[in-house]
Amino acid sequence: MKTKYIIIFFIAIGLISSCDDDFLELYPLDSVVDQNYWNNESDLKLFANSFYGRYIEGFDNTLGIRNPYGYRGSSIPYGDLHSDNALSENLSTGRMVNGLYVIPSQAGTGGWNWENVRDLNFFLANYKKADIKPEIKNIYAGEIMFFKTMEYFNKIKLFGEVPWYSEPLNPDSEALYNPKTPRAALMDSVLLAIDRSVEWLPAKGSEGDGRLNKDMALLLKARVCLYEGTFRKYHTELGLSGEKFLNEAVKASEELMNSSHYSIWSTGDPANDYHNLFIQDSYASNPEIILWKEYSSGLLGHGFLRYYLWSIGENLAGFSRSLMDEYLCSDGLPTSESPLFMGKDSLQVEFKNRDPRLAQTVCPPGQYALDNSLTGSFVARGKGYNGEMPGIRGSGEEFPTPTGYWPIKFWKNDQAEVNSIQTGTMPCPIFRYAEVLLINSEAHAELGTCTQNILDNTINILRNRAGMPNLQLTNLPIDPVLDERYSNYCGYIPDALLREIRRERRVELVWENFRWDDLVRWRAGKLLTVPEAVGGMKFNQYQYPAVVPGSDVFLDTEGFLDPYRNALPGGRIFEEPKNYYFPIPIEDLVINPNLTQSPGWEN
Repeated sequence: MKTKYIIIFFIAIGLISSCDDDFLELYPLDSVVDQNYWNNESDLKLFANSFYGRYIEGFDNTLGIRNPYGYRGSSIPYGDLHSDNALSENLSTGRMVNGLYVIPSQAGTGGWNWENVRDLNFFLANYKKADIKPEIKNIYAGEIMFFKTMEYFNKIKLFGEVPWYSEPLNPDSEALYNPKTPRAALMDSVLLAIDRSVEWLPAKGSEGDGRLNKDMALLLKARVCLYEGTFRKYHTELGLSGEKFLNEAVKASEELMNSSHYSIWSTGDPANDYHNLFIQDSYASNPEIILWKEYSSGLLGHGFLRYYLWSIGENLAGFSRSLMDEYLCSDGLPTSESPLFMGKDSLQVEFKNRDPRLAQTVCPPGQYALDNSLTGSFVARGKGYNGEMPGIRGSGEEFPTPTGYWPIKFWKNDQAEVNSIQTGTMPCPIFRYAEVLLINSEAHAELGTCTQNILDNTINILRNRAGMPNLQLTNLPIDPVLDERYSNYCGYIPDALLREIRRERRVELVWENFRWDDLVRWRAGKLLTVPEAVGGMKFNQYQYPAVVPGSDVFLDTEGFLDPYRNALPGGRIFEEPKNYYFPIPIEDLVINPNLTQSPGWEN
């Protein structure tokens, strides 16, 4: 059966519509469910459906502001605006990374919200009442355990430690005043939840149409375990070993790799395959996509492509020079070491002789414009149309990029899709097999068990699609520039193998909302403060004769675009350990005096 996710519109509305008004007046919703629910499989399915839309977002929420981060729109791709991969002209888009985040006052804000946990636990407290076979009940419990893992993983990434709740909360529950659960016990509970999900969900191909399966749970488990294992290793102040979680990441990723269910999608066209992976009309037969969200005209649509990179100004975005610098040259060497690198004196030469994924992620001059024969008021917005250079401030471009490095990953040359306000149907890939391979290689490298065979079955498969040289254990490249950056800003230098695996992860997964989490778990947050993290392309006056430096745009001492020069004259500031966590709202600390504030935010 095809692997996909189809949004289902039953949720609580279906519950309410099946009851008459008099009945609703007699019981609150919980009582309605208690009195008349949990009878059969249909009841369990209907209740579980409500969580799909909450956790599998795709290109939804195109215009909404994402709290607590501050960026606007769906987390794919805009989560990277809260990292060193990309930046917006609006500083509030990256509140934490730009040193603007303040402790929220109102209870239940800033990510400290427990409604989803209550609803998930409500299901788990009642589903066994259904008069159906235990193995059928467990399928839906497995779905809920998957979503509970997602919910707690998100909260742990925000706050480090939170209370673990196993029962549904009511206004008079004493558990509302629980302290935080220590991280070790908390993560053991999360691991148990995702293990139950892996155990109970059906195998790939035997799941219901558009529903979760075991493989999806395995990838989520591998992601959670890699995060926790590396977080513990690099955040030594916790005093916790990450070895158990790294081993679990290896086991979960290898189970997926050994299943033969997936492979890296390729047509043998390294100049286009990477970009084309993200603009397909359907992923039903794509061997790389493990979980995706499908849209359907007249039923469920989005406005993602219409608002790509310009929605109300917050997402006027550009990739950073920091990201550009990490792409290897076509010989597999870093730019600082390769004789093929032609420099940064112009955008044209910067793209030459590089990893082919660069020109499929960042727009080369004059490319990716919409077909001129198509009509419509929305065209390729700075992606080289009406000229060779991307639009920047003062160039006359209506929606300029602050850095000159225009994102074109997920950009589809489709005027009909661009003209769609809320009826776009371009599907969103959510879980990719590429991530499985990256998890496996990194976990092995962290454990000291990485071999050439492992690299050939992980990193080098990704490089083969891109037409890049293999990574060889016996001939790892040096990169003194990146090593010095790690040393100066992070206080450590990863060994050459880990450095290259991290590079591959950044390049392959850029614009998919992984980078912030990676910097946090590696204790590498200060990489956000390097000048290149907020820097753009080299400015050439002859290419932009109407642009006035010092007025329209600002330049650093070497002539590169410096979008934050006036807004952040002292540069970004990243405080450790404070900025690895988000603070708990003040009112919540007052309501529950047993809580303690997140590390670094106590005063």
